[in-house]
Amino acid sequence: MPPAKSTPAPTAYMVPAVDRCVRILRLLQRRQQLTVSDVAQASGIGVSSCYAILKTLQHHHLVAFDERAKTYRLGLGLLELGGAVSRDFVFVETARAHLMDFMRKTRLTTFVVARVGHERLMVVDKEEPGGDVRISIAVGTRFRVTEGLSGRCFMAFLPEAECDSLLKSVGLTPFAGLPAPTVRAYRAQLSAAREAGYVALTESPISGANGVAAPVFDSEGRILFALTAMGLSPALASKAIAETGASLRQAADAITKVLGRG
Repeated sequence: MPPAKSTPAPTAYMVPAVDRCVRILRLLQRRQQLTVSDVAQASGIGVSSCYAILKTLQHHHLVAFDERAKTYRLGLGLLELGGAVSRDFVFVETARAHLMDFMRKTRLTTFVVARVGHERLMVVDKEEPGGDVRISIAVGTRFRVTEGLSGRCFMAFLPEAECDSLLKSVGLTPFAGLPAPTVRAYRAQLSAAREAGYVALTESPISGANGVAAPVFDSEGRILFALTAMGLSPALASKAIAETGASLRQAADAITKVLGRG
């Protein structure tokens, strides 16, 4: 398994103007169309600053302005940027083939989780089995880096110093229905995950769900994504966890190998 390398916290280099731009874009993502006053009220940014930011974003086609309604919405320029991201992240198609193969074999909801901030993760792709009873999660769902199976997967395979820093800044998040573990117990879970090559959850008291998560690394040995598979106990029995975890780890290793060729 490739050695991990540290990723610096970006907060030390935050540029307030850029931060406000991003906050406005995310606001428009959620609310679709807003006036300058709407943006200012929802974001807490002054009206004059909002106006200047929106006009700058409009100039670069990242937002569009409706003259009749006097509202702003996300612009087509974002599609161009998104297309570049899709071209650069070859994992999208590479991972999907492995996800579909794994999902067909196991009938488990299987998804790809990426790190989108120093303390945040996001679901970026998924494959779901058919049927009325299954675990579902939406692409775009965000959560804390210490949260859930995917969070534990990232924490287990991050450099130790970065893991320690996140434990202090984010804190521990329990699995659904379980009390938050002690730091000592949590570290033991991460150690077990590194030993096995995957993280496992069996029979959450609330959801009755079982699951496994395995890391995908980039060409320099840094964890890039977590492949996570979840199912209700009948679909993923506790006794099948080890076999399922090993199978998911093989899929993750295959994606890592393809990415390393680039």
